[in-house]
Amino acid sequence: MKEHARVVIIGGGMMGCGLLYHLAQEGWTDSLLIEKGELTSGSTWHAAGQCPSFIADYNMAKIHHYGNTLYPKLEAMTGQYVSWHGCGGLRFATNQAEMDYFKKVEGTAKLIGFRMQVIGPDEIKAINPHVDTTGVLAAAWTLDDGHVDPAGCCNALAKGARDRGAEIERRNRVLNVVQLPSGEWQVVTEKGTVTCEHVVNAGGCYARLINQWVGSDVPITNMKHHYIVTEPIQQFIDADVEMPVMRDPYPSAYYRQEQKSGLIGIYETEGSQEAWADRGGYPEWDSENELFTDELDRISPWVERTLERMPIWGESGIKRIVHGAIPHTPDANPLLGPTAGLRNFWQCCGSSIGIAQGAGCGKYLAQWIVHGQSEINMAGLDPRRFGRWADADYVRARSIEDYEHMYALHLPGEERPAGRGKRKSSLYDILAEAGGLYTTASGWERV
Repeated sequence: MKEHARVVIIGGGMMGCGLLYHLAQEGWTDSLLIEKGELTSGSTWHAAGQCPSFIADYNMAKIHHYGNTLYPKLEAMTGQYVSWHGCGGLRFATNQAEMDYFKKVEGTAKLIGFRMQVIGPDEIKAINPHVDTTGVLAAAWTLDDGHVDPAGCCNALAKGARDRGAEIERRNRVLNVVQLPSGEWQVVTEKGTVTCEHVVNAGGCYARLINQWVGSDVPITNMKHHYIVTEPIQQFIDADVEMPVMRDPYPSAYYRQEQKSGLIGIYETEGSQEAWADRGGYPEWDSENELFTDELDRISPWVERTLERMPIWGESGIKRIVHGAIPHTPDANPLLGPTAGLRNFWQCCGSSIGIAQGAGCGKYLAQWIVHGQSEINMAGLDPRRFGRWADADYVRARSIEDYEHMYALHLPGEERPAGRGKRKSSLYDILAEAGGLYTTASGWERV
């Protein structure tokens, strides 16, 4: 292993490999990624691999759209299997508020350039004849959506980075990170020590443990998440066209075709569970390709609703159940940028949709690291948006709320209750008793 590098990235999942690829594209080829196991062996390998573009926020939509333009050509660019399925996506609206929100996303789509149409139940049935549209008013049809093989896509980014001169060290656990008086960093590993100018925490579910080496923390809660793959479905065997990825607030689920089988992913709206809760939310360092025992009884109400939507799956058996950990942040956005109070110690973690976001997060963070700025506004992604007031209780409460509201639209002006009351002025009780209506900003309760 080399002893000096310009940048050391800790973590070889989608976020780390996405950043390495784009640093190399920016000309920073003296970059080294260190992974304690094999690439993708954290949360990336067991991801379902969806790549949605139904995003209202401009900056996050740019991140998603970039991935959806890169992944279809990444296999040809690198020679590495990616398995892009450009099947499109349908996002259901079941009430007028969701219909109104579609207009907001339409504006973002026109501004950025991803294709979106609002279609009615008859058109939905024409695209997916197997879905029951009871209670569905309309759908946002995002034609550029798709899904990839997560491990293949991540390895393609890694290969593209290596082809440009970047390096990857696998099977080499980082043990500590120390800042020298010169401002440089020493990354201590099982195979030796690397001195570098920049360190990036791309540790996924391990990100909090990594930050603790430098006396800091990151606001992440690792959540348990199930998806189910059915036995082959005859209608899919007979079909020539792949079913789109469906995103549906009624069962709080995504569901799609997986080869000739069905795939159902559940975001339970209550009773969700933190991963490794008995260990303070941290995985073991020797954990690799870890999955949890399935808890079908816990998620069965949402699975049953999904089967109402797709009756053709009702008689099929279960081929496999994937129950793994995914990191979530209090506001659903990833953590991209500097660590407060530490020079050249960066975060590239906290993405709950890491396959879709990995390429875009890597692109825009690489711009920031290399040029000092990015072509998008990174303020809403900057880890420093969370101060010391964002303690463990706040982070856990808000992250769980984010998970359970994955398919509940966060409407403009909506104030959710989790984690409230962290910072109050001396007038808080007086104004509350007088009928003051409080919102929150940076932890502060404000009228």
